[in-house]
Amino acid sequence: MRFLPDGKVDGSILAKRVFPYLGSLQDEILVGPNVGIDAAVIDISKLSGMMVVSQDPITGAGKNAGFHVVNVCANDVASMGAKPMFFLSTIIMPKGATDDDLEEISKDIERAAKEIGVSIVGGHTEVSGKVSDLILSGTMIGFSDRYVSTSGAREGDDILLTKGAGIEGTAILAETKSEYLSKYLDLNLIEKAKGLLNKISVVKEALIASSLGANAMHDPTEGGVLGGLHEIADASNKGFEFYEDKVHLYSETKSICNILGINPFGLISSGALLVISPKEKTNSIIESLLKEKIEVSIIGKVTKEKRSHERISQDELWRILDTKL
Repeated sequence: MRFLPDGKVDGSILAKRVFPYLGSLQDEILVGPNVGIDAAVIDISKLSGMMVVSQDPITGAGKNAGFHVVNVCANDVASMGAKPMFFLSTIIMPKGATDDDLEEISKDIERAAKEIGVSIVGGHTEVSGKVSDLILSGTMIGFSDRYVSTSGAREGDDILLTKGAGIEGTAILAETKSEYLSKYLDLNLIEKAKGLLNKISVVKEALIASSLGANAMHDPTEGGVLGGLHEIADASNKGFEFYEDKVHLYSETKSICNILGINPFGLISSGALLVISPKEKTNSIIESLLKEKIEVSIIGKVTKEKRSHERISQDELWRILDTKL
């Protein structure tokens, strides 16, 4: 182990600590990451007709931030009906970071990438005294013959939710607030809550729902399920009716939210997918998801303009992280 100096990480360190972890390799990559290579070259001539691109930063995720950034970016691409394929990352580490830290981040990114069949094709890595904590930013590129827009909701459509609310937030709080939570909750429950991180990919369900004719999809990240519903309504110029009692909550989410006084519907919810379905296609979408062992329920309907719930001003995760417990 050695401390990394400020500035761009040296190529010899990248060769040992980053480049061995490039996810799922694909034939379309003609030029990939290497020392002295500043851009990737990808042959897209045989890929589906439309490119879908998404970019997201990750802050406040703590441990497993690399796993988070890949999945959050992939979820955005898949929520528009595209298969995520190529990923680029920017890693900015605070002063005092080591080459071991860098390798752990790289391994974490690769773990997520391999799980969903994504190749890591480039990025940038540096140490900066301007930051006090790790900052990751990712760009995901996917391809599809058909895209689904958040703006596609129509009056009368069913609103489906896969898995449950607050999945990512539960995992992050279990990791970052474990000392406080351990005063009130069993350690086994806290460890199970951390394990919810492994449920944050929605790629599989998004591609299924898209192929079966969903009108719109959205992964509810910051702002939780309520934030996601408002974003769909904003994009589609529609309203919604939300059935709180129909939303699945994992026992770990219920317990942590009760202890911390959190509204689970306003807690960052990567891992869940909001699917806006024409009524005539709802049953086939639900049946196909259940066949793949993906939990799903009808949690509301799209209305002409009235919204049953108010918008929240701040994600519950940030409210708790900013509070001294």
